Amino acid sequence: MKYGKLIVIEGACDGVGKSTQIELLRKRLLKEGYKVLCHHFPTYDLHQGRGVEEFLKGTYGDIKDLSFYFINNLYAYDRMITWQTILKKAYSEGYIILLDRYTTSSLIYQTASLKGGKEKEALIEEMATFEYDKLGTKKPDRVIFLNVPYSLNVKMRRKRNENKAEDIIEQNEKYLHEVYDSALYTAKYLNWSSVMCAKDDKLRTVEEIHEDIYENIKDLLDWKKV
Repeated sequence: MKYGKLIVIEGACDGVGKSTQIELLRKRLLKEGYKVLCHHFPTYDLHQGRGVEEFLKGTYGDIKDLSFYFINNLYAYDRMITWQTILKKAYSEGYIILLDRYTTSSLIYQTASLKGGKEKEALIEEMATFEYDKLGTKKPDRVIFLNVPYSLNVKMRRKRNENKAEDIIEQNEKYLHEVYDSALYTAKYLNWSSVMCAKDDKLRTVEEIHEDIYENIKDLLDWKKV
Protein backbone atom coordinates (compact mmCIF):
# COMPACT_ATOMS: atom_id res chain seq x y z
CA MET A 1 0.00 0.00 0.00
CA LYS A 2 1.30 3.46 -0.93
CA TYR A 3 0.66 5.90 1.89
CA GLY A 4 0.30 9.64 1.54
CA LYS A 5 2.36 12.40 3.08
CA LEU A 6 1.72 14.53 6.16
CA ILE A 7 3.06 18.07 5.77
CA VAL A 8 2.73 20.71 8.49
CA ILE A 9 2.94 24.45 7.91
CA GLU A 10 3.99 26.01 11.22
CA GLY A 11 4.72 29.52 12.47
CA ALA A 12 5.56 31.29 15.70
CA CYS A 13 2.18 33.02 16.10
CA ASP A 14 -1.06 33.39 14.20
CA GLY A 15 -1.22 35.75 11.25
CA VAL A 16 2.06 34.79 9.55
CA GLY A 17 0.41 33.56 6.35
CA LYS A 18 0.06 29.81 6.97
CA SER A 19 -3.47 29.57 5.59
CA THR A 20 -2.56 31.52 2.47
CA GLN A 21 0.42 29.29 1.77
CA ILE A 22 -1.55 26.10 2.37
CA GLU A 23 -4.17 27.22 -0.14
CA LEU A 24 -1.53 28.01 -2.77
CA LEU A 25 0.13 24.65 -2.18
CA ARG A 26 -3.21 22.82 -2.30
CA LYS A 27 -4.07 24.30 -5.69
CA ARG A 28 -0.63 23.54 -7.12
CA LEU A 29 -0.60 19.93 -5.94
CA LEU A 30 -4.12 19.32 -7.24
CA LYS A 31 -3.07 20.70 -10.61
CA GLU A 32 -0.09 18.33 -10.58
CA GLY A 33 -2.40 15.36 -10.08
CA TYR A 34 -2.20 14.66 -6.35
CA LYS A 35 -5.09 14.08 -4.00
CA VAL A 36 -4.95 16.71 -1.24
CA LEU A 37 -6.67 17.17 2.12
CA CYS A 38 -6.23 20.28 4.28
CA HIS A 39 -7.01 20.69 7.97
CA HIS A 40 -6.57 23.50 10.47
CA PHE A 41 -5.80 22.88 14.14
CA PRO A 42 -7.40 23.45 16.59
CA THR A 43 -10.47 21.78 15.08
CA TYR A 44 -13.11 24.41 15.64
CA ASP A 45 -16.82 23.58 15.49
CA LEU A 46 -16.35 19.83 16.00
CA HIS A 47 -16.58 17.98 19.29
CA GLN A 48 -12.87 17.11 19.53
CA GLY A 49 -11.90 20.78 19.50
CA ARG A 50 -14.50 21.99 21.97
CA GLY A 51 -12.15 21.82 24.96
CA VAL A 52 -9.57 23.96 23.17
CA GLU A 53 -12.22 26.51 22.19
CA GLU A 54 -13.34 26.84 25.80
CA PHE A 55 -9.75 27.15 26.99
CA LEU A 56 -9.06 29.95 24.50
CA LYS A 57 -12.21 31.77 25.60
CA GLY A 58 -10.86 31.74 29.16
CA THR A 59 -13.58 29.42 30.46
CA TYR A 60 -11.05 27.41 32.49
CA GLY A 61 -9.16 30.43 33.82
CA ASP A 62 -5.87 32.16 33.15
CA ILE A 63 -3.03 30.24 31.47
CA LYS A 64 -0.69 30.74 34.42
CA ASP A 65 -3.18 29.05 36.77
CA LEU A 66 -3.69 25.95 34.61
CA SER A 67 -1.70 22.73 34.58
CA PHE A 68 0.63 22.31 31.62
CA TYR A 69 -0.61 18.74 31.24
CA PHE A 70 -4.24 19.84 31.22
CA ILE A 71 -3.65 22.37 28.43
CA ASN A 72 -1.50 20.01 26.40
CA ASN A 73 -4.01 17.19 26.67
CA LEU A 74 -6.83 19.39 25.36
CA TYR A 75 -4.89 19.92 22.16
CA ALA A 76 -3.59 16.33 21.99
CA TYR A 77 -7.14 15.00 22.34
CA ASP A 78 -8.22 17.10 19.36
CA ARG A 79 -5.33 15.92 17.19
CA MET A 80 -5.69 12.24 18.04
CA ILE A 81 -9.44 12.10 17.37
CA THR A 82 -9.01 14.07 14.14
CA TRP A 83 -6.26 11.70 13.05
CA GLN A 84 -8.38 8.63 13.81
CA THR A 85 -11.63 9.91 12.30
CA ILE A 86 -10.52 12.08 9.38
CA LEU A 87 -6.84 12.09 8.50
CA LYS A 88 -5.83 8.43 8.88
CA LYS A 89 -8.13 7.19 6.12
CA ALA A 90 -6.96 9.90 3.73
CA TYR A 91 -3.33 9.12 4.54
CA SER A 92 -3.89 5.41 3.81
CA GLU A 93 -5.49 6.35 0.48
CA GLY A 94 -2.45 8.29 -0.69
CA TYR A 95 -3.57 11.84 0.02
CA ILE A 96 -1.10 14.62 0.66
CA ILE A 97 -2.35 16.09 3.93
CA LEU A 98 -1.56 19.76 4.54
CA LEU A 99 -1.93 20.84 8.16
CA ASP A 100 -2.15 24.37 9.51
CA ARG A 101 -0.55 23.70 12.91
CA TYR A 102 -0.27 20.30 14.60
CA THR A 103 1.56 18.70 17.53
CA THR A 104 4.38 21.02 16.47
CA SER A 105 2.45 23.99 17.88
CA SER A 106 2.21 22.41 21.31
CA LEU A 107 5.95 21.76 21.24
CA ILE A 108 6.38 25.51 20.73
CA TYR A 109 3.68 26.92 22.99
CA GLN A 110 3.80 24.51 25.92
CA THR A 111 7.58 24.86 26.32
CA ALA A 112 7.60 28.66 25.84
CA SER A 113 8.41 29.40 29.50
CA LEU A 114 11.65 27.41 29.19
CA LYS A 115 14.35 29.44 27.48
CA GLY A 116 16.33 26.52 26.12
CA GLY A 117 18.80 23.82 27.04
CA LYS A 118 18.34 20.31 28.38
CA GLU A 119 15.15 20.97 30.35
CA LYS A 120 13.32 22.40 27.35
CA GLU A 121 14.60 19.73 25.00
CA ALA A 122 13.60 16.97 27.42
CA LEU A 123 10.05 18.34 27.58
CA ILE A 124 9.88 18.58 23.78
CA GLU A 125 10.94 14.95 23.52
CA GLU A 126 8.47 13.87 26.22
CA MET A 127 5.57 15.59 24.45
CA ALA A 128 6.51 14.22 21.04
CA THR A 129 6.85 10.69 22.42
CA PHE A 130 3.46 10.97 24.15
CA GLU A 131 1.62 11.87 20.95
CA TYR A 132 3.51 10.00 18.26
CA ASP A 133 4.39 6.82 20.18
CA LYS A 134 1.93 6.45 23.05
CA LEU A 135 -1.22 7.95 21.50
CA GLY A 136 -0.34 6.93 17.96
CA THR A 137 -0.95 10.26 16.25
CA LYS A 138 1.01 10.30 12.99
CA LYS A 139 4.40 11.99 13.04
CA PRO A 140 4.76 14.57 10.23
CA ASP A 141 6.76 13.70 7.15
CA ARG A 142 7.87 17.33 6.90
CA VAL A 143 7.44 20.48 8.97
CA ILE A 144 7.77 23.82 7.18
CA PHE A 145 8.45 26.67 9.59
CA LEU A 146 7.53 30.14 8.35
CA ASN A 147 10.15 32.37 9.94
CA VAL A 148 8.90 35.95 10.32
CA PRO A 149 10.80 38.57 12.41
CA TYR A 150 8.92 39.37 15.61
CA SER A 151 8.25 43.03 14.75
CA LEU A 152 6.60 42.02 11.47
CA ASN A 153 4.87 39.14 13.19
CA VAL A 154 3.15 41.56 15.56
CA LYS A 155 1.97 43.79 12.69
CA MET A 156 0.56 40.83 10.77
CA ARG A 157 -1.22 39.47 13.83
CA ARG A 158 -2.76 42.85 14.65
CA LYS A 159 -3.96 43.29 11.09
CA ARG A 160 -5.45 39.79 11.13
CA ASN A 161 -7.23 40.44 14.44
CA GLU A 162 -8.56 43.85 13.50
CA ASN A 163 -12.27 43.97 14.38
CA LYS A 164 -11.95 40.53 15.96
CA ALA A 165 -11.98 39.58 19.65
CA GLU A 166 -8.60 38.18 20.75
CA ASP A 167 -8.37 34.93 22.70
CA ILE A 168 -6.49 34.64 26.01
CA ILE A 169 -3.23 33.82 24.24
CA GLU A 170 -3.45 36.70 21.76
CA GLN A 171 -4.08 39.12 24.64
CA ASN A 172 -0.83 38.18 26.39
CA GLU A 173 1.98 40.04 24.60
CA LYS A 174 4.69 38.85 27.01
CA TYR A 175 3.70 35.23 26.46
CA LEU A 176 3.58 35.71 22.68
CA HIS A 177 7.15 36.98 22.69
CA GLU A 178 8.17 33.89 24.64
CA VAL A 179 6.31 31.79 22.07
CA TYR A 180 8.25 33.45 19.26
CA ASP A 181 11.60 32.69 20.92
CA SER A 182 10.41 29.16 21.63
CA ALA A 183 9.44 28.66 17.99
CA LEU A 184 12.91 29.63 16.75
CA TYR A 185 14.55 27.33 19.28
CA THR A 186 12.24 24.38 18.61
CA ALA A 187 12.49 24.69 14.83
CA LYS A 188 16.28 24.59 15.03
CA TYR A 189 16.37 21.79 17.61
CA LEU A 190 14.03 19.54 15.60
CA ASN A 191 15.60 20.51 12.27
CA TRP A 192 12.39 21.76 10.67
CA SER A 193 12.61 23.19 7.17
CA SER A 194 12.76 26.93 7.77
CA VAL A 195 11.50 29.39 5.16
CA MET A 196 12.57 33.00 5.66
CA CYS A 197 9.54 35.18 5.00
CA ALA A 198 11.26 38.57 5.17
CA LYS A 199 14.24 40.31 3.65
CA ASP A 200 15.68 43.66 4.76
CA ASP A 201 12.87 44.03 7.32
CA LYS A 202 10.21 43.68 4.65
CA LEU A 203 7.97 40.74 3.94
CA ARG A 204 8.77 38.80 0.79
CA THR A 205 5.96 38.27 -1.68
CA VAL A 206 3.45 35.48 -1.17
CA GLU A 207 4.66 33.92 -4.43
CA GLU A 208 8.33 33.93 -3.36
CA ILE A 209 7.49 32.26 -0.07
CA HIS A 210 5.35 29.71 -1.88
CA GLU A 211 8.21 28.75 -4.20
CA ASP A 212 10.52 28.19 -1.22
CA ILE A 213 7.91 26.00 0.46
CA TYR A 214 7.46 23.98 -2.70
CA GLU A 215 11.22 23.48 -3.03
CA ASN A 216 11.27 22.19 0.56
CA ILE A 217 8.72 19.45 -0.14
CA LYS A 218 9.66 18.43 -3.69
CA ASP A 219 11.54 15.36 -2.49
CA LEU A 220 8.35 14.10 -0.81
CA LEU A 221 6.50 14.27 -4.12
CA ASP A 222 8.82 11.84 -5.90
CA TRP A 223 6.31 9.01 -5.97
CA LYS A 224 3.53 7.84 -8.25
CA LYS A 225 0.66 10.28 -8.54
CA VAL A 226 -2.83 8.97 -7.92
